[in-house]
Amino acid sequence: MIIDISRSGRVVAGTISLAALAAIVVQCNLNLERDGSPLVAFALLLRFFTLWANLAAGVLLGWVAARGRIHAGIPFALATALAIVAVVYWALLAADHHPIGWDRYTNQMHHTIVPLATIIWWAKFTRPVDAGWRSIPIVTIAPLAYTGFALTYGAISGFYPYFFLDVPKFGMAQVLVNLIGLAAAFMLFGALLLALRRLVSPRA
Repeated sequence: MIIDISRSGRVVAGTISLAALAAIVVQCNLNLERDGSPLVAFALLLRFFTLWANLAAGVLLGWVAARGRIHAGIPFALATALAIVAVVYWALLAADHHPIGWDRYTNQMHHTIVPLATIIWWAKFTRPVDAGWRSIPIVTIAPLAYTGFALTYGAISGFYPYFFLDVPKFGMAQVLVNLIGLAAAFMLFGALLLALRRLVSPRA
């Protein structure tokens, strides 16, 4: 189902899009000294799901700002992916990660501001009926697409960005089990978001 976004929703979507893309550009420039070129820096950043999710926010919300229409399930899937990015970072990684300067800016954008802004945008400018319980499986598309990329990259380079994708260590059978668990986790998180939204605005 295609939904129309209000004028104010398009303006806010455009603002979030620009913020997300600007943070990625800044991060690429911060990595220039190590990586040698903006293209290489960008390619290396794409090894991580956090950058996939933030890039998706920049592109998809930019599309909303420009066109004013989008499939109803996409904002829900985007909100779910970014919520997981934020929760995993703050629950598991933040205590041991202390960036400074511009790195602190990009870190906050990637893990806090863009995710929070996108979730609020989804809750404010789309309707609960736009993404019902039947929409939950759509949240698995992005992580499974990413894992396909990560596994291919890992097979070529030997670098696996997340421990549960490490084929040489666990074997492909265990990694496939891990991917089923990952898909289930995304679906459970999506269901939680839908439930919380309906709790906050049950009559919407």
